[in-house]
Amino acid sequence: MTAGRYFLATVVSGLSMWVIAGLWHNLIMPGLYADRHASHDGIGLLLVAYLVLSGMMVYLYGQLSSVDGLAGGLWFGALVGILWVLPHGLAMAGAHGDSIAYVVRNTAWHVVEQALGGAVIVTIISRTRNDRKHG
Repeated sequence: MTAGRYFLATVVSGLSMWVIAGLWHNLIMPGLYADRHASHDGIGLLLVAYLVLSGMMVYLYGQLSSVDGLAGGLWFGALVGILWVLPHGLAMAGAHGDSIAYVVRNTAWHVVEQALGGAVIVTIISRTRNDRKHG
C-alpha cells in the first residue's frame, strides 16, 4: 500500500463516517429517540476522532490479507464498529446507568457507520493490493 493511498483512504473514510455520524446524531436520531441528547458540541474533535479511527482501520486492513472485496470491507468495518462501541457502551451502562437498549441501538448504528468506512477503505486500497498480487 502506498503512503498516498493510505492517506487518501484515511481522509475519505474518516470524513465519510463523520458526515453520516452527524446526519444520524443531529438529524435522524432526535426524531426517533426523544430521550437522547442528540447534538454534538465538539464537532471538530469528533472529526479528529474519526480520522484517528479511520487511520487505525486503514492500518489494520493493511495487515489483514484475508479481507478482500467490497463485502470483506463491509464486514471488516462492521466488526470494527462493534469492537469500538460495544465494550465502551457496556462500561458506561455499568458505570452511569445508561440504558442497555440504547447501547444496543448505538452499536447497531456504528456497525452501519463503520461498515461504510470499511467499504471506502477497500475501494481505495484494493487496487494497490490487487496490483501486488498480479504484478
